[in-house]
Amino acid sequence: MCLLPTAIRHRCSIVPDMTPQQIIENARIPGMQGILVLGSFEKRVTVYAQQVRALNLVDAMLSENLVRPRGGKVAIIGGGAAGITAAVALARACPELEWLDLFERSSGILALQHGSRRFLHPHFYDWPAAGSDSEDAGLPIMNWTAGPAGDVAARLRAEFEAARHNSVLTLHPDQTVTKLVPSTLGPIRVVVDKGSAVRRIYDVVILAIGFGLEAHLDGETPTYWAPSGLAGPIHTQLQNPLLFVSGNGDGGLVDFLMAAFNALEHHEIGAMLMGLDLGSARAELEAIEQEAWATGADVDLLAAYRARLTPIMPAAVWHAIAERLRPAVRIHLHTREPRLLRRTSALHNRLAVYLVLEADRGIGSNAITVTTGVEFEGDIPKRGAITLAGQAPFEPFRRFLRLGPDSAPNLEPFKDVLAGYPGAVNPPLSATRPESPALTASAAARFTGLGPGPAVEPDPAAPAPAAGPLTISLASGAAGAVVWSCELGPDDAGQIWSGGRSVALYSEISAVDAAPLAAALARLGAHASGFTLYTKDAAGWRASLGALCASKALPGPDLEFLCPVAEWQDAAVIGRAVQLTAPLLAATIQSRLDREALRQLHAVLYEILGPPAAPTGWPIEPALRARLWDRWSEWHDALAADDALCRRFLRLLTSEDDREPAAEAALVGLGPKTLRPFMTKSTIFALAFAVGSGMPVSPTGVHPGNVAFDSLTGHSCGVSWINERRLGTRCAMDQAWTTGVVLLSQLQEAVRMMEGDLRMDRSISDAPVVGTISVSEEPLIIGADEGFVAALEAGEPELQEYLQSIFLWRNETAASMLEEVADDAA
Repeated sequence: MCLLPTAIRHRCSIVPDMTPQQIIENARIPGMQGILVLGSFEKRVTVYAQQVRALNLVDAMLSENLVRPRGGKVAIIGGGAAGITAAVALARACPELEWLDLFERSSGILALQHGSRRFLHPHFYDWPAAGSDSEDAGLPIMNWTAGPAGDVAARLRAEFEAARHNSVLTLHPDQTVTKLVPSTLGPIRVVVDKGSAVRRIYDVVILAIGFGLEAHLDGETPTYWAPSGLAGPIHTQLQNPLLFVSGNGDGGLVDFLMAAFNALEHHEIGAMLMGLDLGSARAELEAIEQEAWATGADVDLLAAYRARLTPIMPAAVWHAIAERLRPAVRIHLHTREPRLLRRTSALHNRLAVYLVLEADRGIGSNAITVTTGVEFEGDIPKRGAITLAGQAPFEPFRRFLRLGPDSAPNLEPFKDVLAGYPGAVNPPLSATRPESPALTASAAARFTGLGPGPAVEPDPAAPAPAAGPLTISLASGAAGAVVWSCELGPDDAGQIWSGGRSVALYSEISAVDAAPLAAALARLGAHASGFTLYTKDAAGWRASLGALCASKALPGPDLEFLCPVAEWQDAAVIGRAVQLTAPLLAATIQSRLDREALRQLHAVLYEILGPPAAPTGWPIEPALRARLWDRWSEWHDALAADDALCRRFLRLLTSEDDREPAAEAALVGLGPKTLRPFMTKSTIFALAFAVGSGMPVSPTGVHPGNVAFDSLTGHSCGVSWINERRLGTRCAMDQAWTTGVVLLSQLQEAVRMMEGDLRMDRSISDAPVVGTISVSEEPLIIGADEGFVAALEAGEPELQEYLQSIFLWRNETAASMLEEVADDAA
């Protein structure tokens, strides 16, 4: 339901496009024709807004002939949403540029959002305007849909990588730009802290340096992008623990709402609000919003909401808010600003804060304290006691200091060139109007049709051609490096598997000296069509490879990985020599094998879920099969774009061990020989859970588990034994799982939960202690029993019903166990 009438819903469409000249004028630093500032001093800084600014700026640059489409040289500083969108836009629109370089001081682009579960929505900040409920960003390139920030980042990273591999676009990671040196003739020199690319001179430099991390993260406050501890229940022995939130921007308001509502994620709060029927209050809310954004307005929004909305707000709204408030906590919301709620924060966040404050007061809870216009006494209280001026000190159970970004490190290298930039001092346009920036008609026309085409489905009928045996030589190089000699380089290691090639490996290096390489070589050889290692250190290599290929480390008892070792023989090696350090050589081989494993998994899933519909023993209803393939296509794009994400997802399909860091042998079992028996069904199980559970999990690159959604973590695992014991209920329950949900594709028994009273060191009546996992948080273990298989065959509604029955059983079991605790304590 849209809460506001047509007049306010269409306010975005009545703002005329800025002309290319105006866009360039706003971005250009006076006196420096070739340096443009992109989004670094804006107020509305969502991922979507920064992308729109990037597309508009690139279109304006080309419209105004700031860069030559053929032979031009462009540098972009910053690998956030604005920088990478500008880079892809230039790569697609100007394929004949001479240089297009993106410099990023982190090891990769979109570093802040990597693996994050914070929810991103392209249009939430325009709620309730027309189209604000659409989950599709609607961009012609670098498009995305609403979801966890890590998934959005993975999708954007995939398109960036595709552009990088098919254009002149070059990424320079781990490169901090230390200064820009403009010349009187126009070109700009980019100086970095490392040797590469320092001699590059560019026609145009785009400063997309962003805002940096939040300030004051060196204490107890977690970064906004980290998984929020407020999304779940709060466990402590303290009575009415105090949660302290300081901040009046959207970051502070979101954390306050997550503290106030009982274990709700931000997107759930937003969805709840959008479903409320405000009745006559919606027109009054519209009037207040229009007044607040009028020229010269000075409206106290919270006071206006209380005076004008509270008397006419439907009772159902107050009931919906009050029943979702978190019990048994106190919350202190603080801002140093004179008023709570500023107009530049999102309307749905402001409205929610007002409703929470009034509902808390209306039910007489009075659990929330609001302090405005009061400074901290002394330094910012990043840890320890908090003292507000004129008040007694107090120490909260948890604190969230959302006091703005720490932009100084980002700006420092450019302070000289930015000294004359008006946008650094005067409010940008986004601070004087409420809506997100809109893509100009010119930019939309230029970039439409330049986005990536539909994904090409793999053709499993055309496997890679087989080739003859392969000879590889390993020898000692300079300064402890290893020399790899072969017709295939380390970058082509995946072709050994795809081509079905046998390998004869000749190592002049002892097992001890080659220790960093052992796991990579064991994995390579274990899944090759044939493998023999020839060495002068036969005993050492047999012990090393034997330990790595031991049956205990494999996902099932019927596997046999053989990496035979023979005495040294002389052999002629054909091919080029590549010299790398042993760790780098090992990492390169492992990465290429991961990619090949993903490629083969993709092809097998296409056989099963695509048009071939190959049988697997799990009959899948056609419409559900198509849904699973669509979801896998999304996952595959994210996995293909992120090596770390791919590694974690695949590794845990074939291993029950989720220790950090992973054991050295953890990857040896991951390859073609484990593809069909262990990886395929566990992936389908995870896809089915994502589609049918109402909790759309997706691959995660951070511990624990290999899939996650919001605060839910999961481990989809295809092993058929654990610790050399055949997989069964007892074996599964004895395992120390790290996630909230465990999906075991080879457990063919009914779902089980790890009951709290099975442990011999405690009973169900023991009082909980700090750090103890509550009954409701014990891992939920789901096996592929007859009910699950029948649901796959029946279709998506039956799959949803099946999974919901599991959750209902879990809740009822947990509730009854908690009642036992309460009765015992009484």
